[in-house]
Amino acid sequence: MTTQLTPYDTGDRLEPQPWPLESDDHYGLVDLDNDESATVFTISGKRLDDNTANRTADGSPGYLLSVSTYSDDTAVEIDGDRVLVLDEDTLAGLNTLVELAEQGTAVDADAWRLVQGTIKKIQGARP
Repeated sequence: MTTQLTPYDTGDRLEPQPWPLESDDHYGLVDLDNDESATVFTISGKRLDDNTANRTADGSPGYLLSVSTYSDDTAVEIDGDRVLVLDEDTLAGLNTLVELAEQGTAVDADAWRLVQGTIKKIQGARP
């Protein structure tokens, strides 16, 4: 009898691994592991507190989905749209790009490299 490989085995899907319920802060946490059993994401979902600022338009409490990533080659998608998570270097590159555009001045080599790296990250390429 041959066993057919699952999408978890082939690496096409990440395998959910709920955290052991050792304490209250472990409830709702799930690691998503690759086919080598390395965690790629940790996710958790929870209801937001009763703070008025956290309520939805109809007045009900909202929800929060938290995603921790453990790799540079990850992307997050919400309702079919890619969400771009920017690190400090990328934010610095964007700020430099905006400053250069506002000043309309010549670009030094270091600033240009920073801007080019930022554009590549935004486009999904690795700098």
